[in-house]
Amino acid sequence: MKSSLALFLCLSASVSFAAADKSLVLAREALLSPSSTPQAALLKYLAAAKNSAAAPVMAEYAYALANAGLGEAALYNLDRALITEPMNSEVRFYLAEILNAAGLQGASAEQGAPVPAWLKGGPLKLPPLEVRVPEGDFEAASASLNLLMAQKRYAESAVLYDRLCARLSDSARCHAGYAISLEKLGAYRSAADEAKKDLALSASPEHKAVAAAYAAGLEKRDPLRFSEEKVTLKGRYLAFLGGNVTRSGGATTGSVSGRLGRFLSERVDVSANVSLAGGNQDSDYNGVTLGIGGRYNAPLGFLPLNWTFAGKLERVPAPDDNTTLLLSPGLSYFTASGSLDLYADFALSGAFSGSRTLSLGYTVYFGGAK
Repeated sequence: MKSSLALFLCLSASVSFAAADKSLVLAREALLSPSSTPQAALLKYLAAAKNSAAAPVMAEYAYALANAGLGEAALYNLDRALITEPMNSEVRFYLAEILNAAGLQGASAEQGAPVPAWLKGGPLKLPPLEVRVPEGDFEAASASLNLLMAQKRYAESAVLYDRLCARLSDSARCHAGYAISLEKLGAYRSAADEAKKDLALSASPEHKAVAAAYAAGLEKRDPLRFSEEKVTLKGRYLAFLGGNVTRSGGATTGSVSGRLGRFLSERVDVSANVSLAGGNQDSDYNGVTLGIGGRYNAPLGFLPLNWTFAGKLERVPAPDDNTTLLLSPGLSYFTASGSLDLYADFALSGAFSGSRTLSLGYTVYFGGAK
C-alpha cells in the first residue's frame, strides 16, 4: 500500500508539472487574442506563475499585470525577477516595456533586449502605468524609497523617484537618488542626466565635485550585455553516467549506472535506467538492473542548485522478489550542456527493500530542443 501510494504521488506530480508548462502557453494565447480581455489573460497568467519560480515567467507575469493596468503589482513582480536573474535578456525586455509604460522612455531604450519569440506580432501596447507616489517633502517621501532600494527593488524605486522628482524638481537629493536607482537598472545615460541635475541644484562645492565625477563616470560606462535566452530543456534528450555506492544488510557494494531519457517539460523528464552491480558475496545479487523512472527538478532560491525528486521502478538481480520501487531525492548543478547530479535512492520494496544508494554522475543534454 505504501509503495502504491508513493508511485501514485510521483505520477501525479509529473502530470501537474507538465500541465504547468501548458498553462503558460494558454496564458500567452489569451494575452494575444483580440477576443480576450487583459483581466481574463491575467487569470491564466496567475495559474502559470504559481507553477514556476523561473525569473522569465515572473517577469512575463509582471508584463500581463501591466497590461491589465496593475502598475504596483507589475513592478513588484518585475523586481522579483530582476533579483533572481538580473542579466536575463527576457527579463530585461519586460523591464524595458514596463519602464516605457511608466514614462521612463530613456531608461527603457537603454535596455536593448530582443523581443521574445512568442510575441510574433511585436510588443503589446501597454496602458500608461500608474503608481501611488509618496506624499510630503523629500525627507518624508524618501523613507519608503530607501526601504525599496535596500530590498533591491530598483524598478519600482526608479518609477517612484521619477514621479517624486517631477513634483520636487528643485530637490538635488531627489535627483541624486533617482540617478542611483537608474544606475542599478543599467540605464547609465539616464542616470547621468539625473546626476547632472543634482550637480546643477547643489550649492556645496564638495558635492558638486562628487556629482560631476559621478555623472562623468556614468557616461563612460558601456551598455549592459544581457545573457542569451537559456536553451529550453523541454523536448531535449539526456544521457547520464555515474557511480553508485549501496548500503544494504550491513554490506557496502558498488556499481555503475546510466540512464537515457527525454524532458517532457522544463521540470519533468522520463528515462530508461540501467546499472551493473558487483561486490555481493552471493553472486545471485550481482548483475544488471533495468528500470524506468521520472524525475522532477526545481531551482533552490538561495543556492545555484536545483533540487530533484524521482520515482523509479526497477528489476534487480535477485533469486526472487526482484521488482523494486525506489524514491530518489537529489541535487543537480546545471551547466550550459548538462548537469552534475547527486542522488540518494531509497528502496521501498523488493529484495533490496530498505537499502540506500548514493549516486554521483554527470548528465549530458542534447538535441530535440524546441
